[in-house]
Amino acid sequence: MKTSVWYIKKFFTVLVLVAFTLTPLSSTLSAAVAEDSKIFTPYFDMTLMEAAFMPSAGNIFSGGNINTQVGLLTKITKKDSLFGLYNFNYSGPAFQPQDSKQFTDRDMSHGFNFEYRRNLNERFRVRPGLSLMTDYSRTGANEAWKNGLYNMNSVGGQLAVDYSFDFEKNGFITATIITRKIKFPNYTDLLREFQTAGNTSETSGGLQDQSLTQFSLRPNWNGFFGGFTYTLQNYKNQEVVDNSGVYGGSKQKDTNVALDAGFRQTLWIFELSPMVSYTMHRSNQNFVRYKFLGATSANLALGNSDVTFVDKNYDYNEMTLSVPMDLNITGKWAIGGSMNITRRTYTARGARDTDNNYTSSKQKNLMSTLTGSIRKRMNDVATMRLFYSLMVASSNNKFEKYMPYNYTGNTVGVAYQLSY
Repeated sequence: MKTSVWYIKKFFTVLVLVAFTLTPLSSTLSAAVAEDSKIFTPYFDMTLMEAAFMPSAGNIFSGGNINTQVGLLTKITKKDSLFGLYNFNYSGPAFQPQDSKQFTDRDMSHGFNFEYRRNLNERFRVRPGLSLMTDYSRTGANEAWKNGLYNMNSVGGQLAVDYSFDFEKNGFITATIITRKIKFPNYTDLLREFQTAGNTSETSGGLQDQSLTQFSLRPNWNGFFGGFTYTLQNYKNQEVVDNSGVYGGSKQKDTNVALDAGFRQTLWIFELSPMVSYTMHRSNQNFVRYKFLGATSANLALGNSDVTFVDKNYDYNEMTLSVPMDLNITGKWAIGGSMNITRRTYTARGARDTDNNYTSSKQKNLMSTLTGSIRKRMNDVATMRLFYSLMVASSNNKFEKYMPYNYTGNTVGVAYQLSY
């Protein structure tokens, strides 16, 4: 089970890494064009959030989030410029989607992006860049940040090409290729050390080190946006479990295909920004479920149900619908509301009952969140929001010894944003 929990946490971290790489640079595209006459154009965006979380089972806890981006665009010539961006993100305890993280997990990351921009002509621009990132995690209250089992380091580059087709309505298409080398310096498979005589942390380490390659194509026009993203993860050392319950000779390889679309519009006194996305995740990695401590792979060969081999255990399809809206009451005050629904369906993994037995149904997770808020614009650059959220998580997987799958959560919090 440790391997399964690790896999879910690791994939979630990689998705955060990719999102950090793509979002800030794309969001500064229109701002940079507007400030084209300046030599130095600063970019700053900070969001602070603190909330109390009340789960249906368990104790009330608090958690916070800090996300800060600091950038500087430097114009060298009429066609050449440099852009640098630093991103700091801290995620404290919070409600989490099923198959992701524990409520008590904490993450902290530092990321640096450096980008050279060259205008080839009026419509085309190329943006080669370099990215560095360090991600720290804490799964226990007494665990030091530097010793986190799931700490991650990443280094890589990118090449992006922007094509502008409608200057009046900010219409452009961006094609991006990203490569990353990702390492987990503290990770070791303790179960493998225990099961294999003579194995040490040195030989069991580096199992999750990987190379990541991503291609994306994203159009944007008049507030409407969309995109196609393909991600490939090749593991350097992690082998695939075969149907005998032992690691074979082939290396793990994961792919992720994502489609999304949405828009950001102001209609009369309404501010709308709905979005829908669909993700198909595939992996050649399998999974062996040991029902209890002491069960061995020998039970698998005998057909004992205490040990179960699950082919394509991590393959899933996921649909997300997000509909946020603000109703402007005055120039400073607004009432907000949002709905978010995420449904994940595993293509091969069976759901489990409360006794950790597989059922005939494939696992399905559903998470729905309703949020109401009051927003006040303090000035041109600062905004404060008070919010309440109701989260309902449900799944046909009833075995919840390691992760929560079925729960209801209430959240009350305050968020402050400063952006210019």
